[in-house]
Amino acid sequence: MNVMRKWWGSGSRVGGVLEGLDPANPPAAQQHLALGLMHLKKLFSEYSIPPHPLSEAEKEDKLYNMLPLFCKVFGASPASDLQEKFSEVIMFTQHVSKLIVTEIKRRASNQSTEAASCAIVRFLEIDSCEESSNGWMLLSTLNLLAAGPPQLIEVMTAASLPSTLVKCLYLFFDLPEYESPSADATTLQTDKEAAEFSAGERRIFLQKVFVQVLVKLCSHTAPAEELARKDDLTLLFSAITSWCPQHNALWRKSAAEVLMTLSRHGLSQPVVSYIHNKGCVALCVENMERGQDLSPLEIVEMFVTVFCFLKDSSEVSQTLLDDFRSSQGYAFLTEFLLRLEADKSDESREALRNLVLLVSSLSYCGYLELKPSSASVGSLFHIPGFSLPIPSGRGQSLLVGIAPQSCK
Repeated sequence: MNVMRKWWGSGSRVGGVLEGLDPANPPAAQQHLALGLMHLKKLFSEYSIPPHPLSEAEKEDKLYNMLPLFCKVFGASPASDLQEKFSEVIMFTQHVSKLIVTEIKRRASNQSTEAASCAIVRFLEIDSCEESSNGWMLLSTLNLLAAGPPQLIEVMTAASLPSTLVKCLYLFFDLPEYESPSADATTLQTDKEAAEFSAGERRIFLQKVFVQVLVKLCSHTAPAEELARKDDLTLLFSAITSWCPQHNALWRKSAAEVLMTLSRHGLSQPVVSYIHNKGCVALCVENMERGQDLSPLEIVEMFVTVFCFLKDSSEVSQTLLDDFRSSQGYAFLTEFLLRLEADKSDESREALRNLVLLVSSLSYCGYLELKPSSASVGSLFHIPGFSLPIPSGRGQSLLVGIAPQSCK
């Protein structure tokens, strides 16, 4: 939303209400926002209870017309304002979530993966005018709503928004390379200035907002469980360990960010059971082993994501760590470390160092706390073959305790 605030500026006209907003005059700004909120409520009331029956196309048009006003009113407000100031926000969230899911399904139906990914991206990316960029406004609205209370997340989940966005993320791996900035630039007009954005910049804007929405959703348990029920969670594991062309590498990083967010906040028992039963950890190991087109540094990035996920999951269950072991993950890791060690390039050495540090941190993880045996409680640890050396001083000695794991 930072990009949108910059584009709108202080003198934009949204919905015919918020004209001449002056941030230097807080009372005037608050008054304009209050008028905007009143107008938003009026529009939504006419949408919810229309004076005459509306076709589906008319309903969609009315909802699209509300989105710029909603973003303007709540773009700089705390998330708590959503329910406090807009009591209809739950119903509004339901309609917006259903609309974007419907629009995405329209563009993915009966299409090849490349054609579907292109159609969805064209819909979601910002166009020459932000307010007429329906997909961009839908995504930006959801980005605000996803920061709201759990009730809104539950509404989005019920509309299948998390699984729909994850399917999109997986499709984006098949996007063709966009044209060079010199060949494709969009002029975005505002009331006071014009800025040019290349195809690459528009793609980056989309990626940032898209992943923000998914990260906010996966910071809750309900979306993670919906991904498991819809059998779409495995797509994230496949995405983080699959090859993709370099111009789509940002989507693999996005999948990694979403998955690590889920590991910190969404690993309920049903989700862990799904990951175990579907063999998601073994899938990651297999993809990395067979990834002939993957560079060593790409594999290191994949290991980092997998290990971070396993590290977080170890606080909930030992199951996924056991899955990594049973799928010969440690054997492949050993082989890969030896391969990296043989490569004397600076990049490989740095990658090797980072991977070893990560492995050492993983060795401290586990679901159960390791305690000394009952025979050792209240006494010194007995280390086989260790004897206390004879002091060489004049009756004064310093005894240093040595941790068992430090002894080889």
